[in-house]
Amino acid sequence: MSLGVLVVVVAFGVLMVIAAVHFTGGSRQTDTRDPGEAIVEFARAFPDEAIRSVTMTRDAKACFLRLADGKVGFLQTMGRHYVARLILPGTASVTPLEGQPGLKIKFHDSTLKGGEYVFQNSEEAAEVSLWLCGSFVLASPQFGGAGGGDHA
Repeated sequence: MSLGVLVVVVAFGVLMVIAAVHFTGGSRQTDTRDPGEAIVEFARAFPDEAIRSVTMTRDAKACFLRLADGKVGFLQTMGRHYVARLILPGTASVTPLEGQPGLKIKFHDSTLKGGEYVFQNSEEAAEVSLWLCGSFVLASPQFGGAGGGDHA
């Protein structure tokens, strides 16, 4: 067999393997992430933290977890793996995104760079921003709106 024929046969074989992996779904990333999976993954990294609620981003690539002691858990996907972090109240800068229900977050005391996170609606974005800023008092008509009224 000549060298040219051997190269063609090997190249064809490699293309067939790539096609088989692609068409059987091996090259797709899973988009089936849900809050339950986020709870399990975060609990694996931080087993002593009690989770009160979970808010996922619209693309399900990051989620924020409200913890029982005032901290916030952060879980972000990196390919098929997760990165889990604890965020203390007040250790992040939060800015609303223009034109969409999201936040631009900059983390001050960690190696996380931050980024832009878009949620399903503006209520979820507002709730996560309150978690990160260390305040759980939500705007409510019975209290006269955000920052107003008598809270006694």
